[in-house]
Amino acid sequence: MFTFSHFLTMLQAAIAVASARDRSMPMFFIALWNRIGRMRTRLEKLINQWRAGTLPKARVQKSQAAERKDRIRQKSLSFPQGHGWLLGRVPDICQRIGSLELLLTQEECQRFLAEVPAARKIVGVLERMLIVLPGKPVPTMRREVIWPPPAWQRAVEQAGMHVEPNGRLKWN
Repeated sequence: MFTFSHFLTMLQAAIAVASARDRSMPMFFIALWNRIGRMRTRLEKLINQWRAGTLPKARVQKSQAAERKDRIRQKSLSFPQGHGWLLGRVPDICQRIGSLELLLTQEECQRFLAEVPAARKIVGVLERMLIVLPGKPVPTMRREVIWPPPAWQRAVEQAGMHVEPNGRLKWN
């Protein structure tokens, strides 16, 4: 019997550790942690329904884009799209990728993914996050550099100083 719960829980733990180490992007790590949690919940629900034989039939929903033009959407956080992008941000997960690949090669898991398209979509996103294509280097994370930091700028202003073009501090 296979389950994704253990792997995704370990992934969330690795994200929490990476978040504690890198405090420059807290909202990114919170959104990522929540996304993995939703994946885990949805996959476990689909596995239980598949084993019980109670999967709902696929529904086709019409788009509501034209009906609600006054709707204001919040700007959502977007995640990178390349293969293996999560490895550059959460290096502790490298040890666990083999267990995901092993899980995906199990016969019952392959049958499950073949019969449940919703699960195949979720696992596809997970594979894209974690598995680097053969022959490609592991992507590195690029951090946004903000200089001088806003807290430093406020401190300089409170001290009654200003920064010259060469970077030196001068009294006003």
